[in-house]
Amino acid sequence: MSTPIRFDSADFPENDAEEIWREGIDAVFEIQRPKDPPAPFRAKMESWSLGSMLLMSHVVGGDVEFQRTRRRIATSGVDHYLVHCLLDGTLMSTFGRDIQQVSLGSVVVRDLVVENVGFTRDAPMLTLTIPRQAIDRRTGGALRLHGLSWEAADPIGLLIASHMRTLVSVASAMDDEQAHVAGEATLDFVAACVLRRAERWEQSGDPRLTPVIRAQALSFIEGNLADMSLGPARLREILKVSRTALYELFEPMGGVAEYVRARRLDEAMRRLESPLHSRDLIGAIACAVGFMSESTFNRAFKERFRCTPTEARKRRAAGAQIGATLAADDSSRFRDARGVGFRTAATIRSLGA
Repeated sequence: MSTPIRFDSADFPENDAEEIWREGIDAVFEIQRPKDPPAPFRAKMESWSLGSMLLMSHVVGGDVEFQRTRRRIATSGVDHYLVHCLLDGTLMSTFGRDIQQVSLGSVVVRDLVVENVGFTRDAPMLTLTIPRQAIDRRTGGALRLHGLSWEAADPIGLLIASHMRTLVSVASAMDDEQAHVAGEATLDFVAACVLRRAERWEQSGDPRLTPVIRAQALSFIEGNLADMSLGPARLREILKVSRTALYELFEPMGGVAEYVRARRLDEAMRRLESPLHSRDLIGAIACAVGFMSESTFNRAFKERFRCTPTEARKRRAAGAQIGATLAADDSSRFRDARGVGFRTAATIRSLGA
C-alpha cells in the first residue's frame, strides 16, 4: 500500500504542532500568522507520492498568509507548479498588480517561480505539486500557467476537481506501481487541460525547437555564472541564434541581462544560506557569481532581496541556532513527530530530481 505522510495538530502541544507544520510548508512558502490568533493553532495535512508528483490534502484554521518571495524562490530548490482545488473557506492571491479571488470548488494553478502572496481563512484544499519538467515535456513548455483557473461550473474544472477528490479517496489503497500509474495518468490529463487553456509565450521560428534552445541557454548560464563576459553576445555565439530569436527567447524572463543578474543573485543567496560556504567572504561570493565589484553586488542584492548579504547570512545563522536547540529536545515523541515536517519538505524538494 502507498503510505501517506500524515499530520494532525491535535496530536501534539500547540507550539510543537505549529513548528512541525511550518517545516512541512517551509519548502515552498514563508508563513505569516496573526501574533494573537483568536483560536488555538489547528491544522491537518496528508500527502501521497504519486510517481513524479505529490498529492496533498490540507487545512489550517484561521488566517494564514503564504508568501512566495524572491528569497524563497532563490533558496528553496523548488521549481514546481501547484494545482489547487478549494473545498471551503477563503483563498485569495496577489501577484504583481493582479488579485485573484478563488471561488469554492474551482481549480487554480500557481507557478512557483512567480512571486506571489496567498491568503487563506479556514480553507481546506487539495493540491497537486508537479515538477515543471513533468508538464513542460508534455506541452512543449513556454506556457503562461500562473493564475490559470477553471470555475466549479466549468466542465473541465469539474473534471479536474472530481479527479483530485477521487485520488485522495483511493491513494492510501494503491501500491507503489498503481500510484505511479495514477500519477502519470494525472499528469497527462492535467497537461492536456492546461494546453487547451494556457497562453503560450510568442516565439519566432520553429516552435518545436524552442524548449531545446531554452534548455541549452539556461544550462549554459547556470554553468557560467562566474564568467564576466556572460551576456547576449556570448549566448548568441554559443546557441547560434539571431539577436531577435534570443530576445524573444528571454523576453518572458525580462531579457538576457536581467535573467543572468537574477540567477547570479539567487546563487549568491544560496551560498550565503549554505553551511558549506559559511566561511566564504562576501566579496569572494560576489566574485564567484560574476560581480566585479562588491559594492555593486551589495546594491543589487539589497534591491532583489530587501536585505544586505550580511543580514542574509545572520538570518541563516540564527535559523541554524534555533534548529540546534530544537534538535536537542529530549522528548522522543516530539523528535518522531518532527520528522513529519522534514519528510514532507524533503519529498517536495525531491520531485523531479
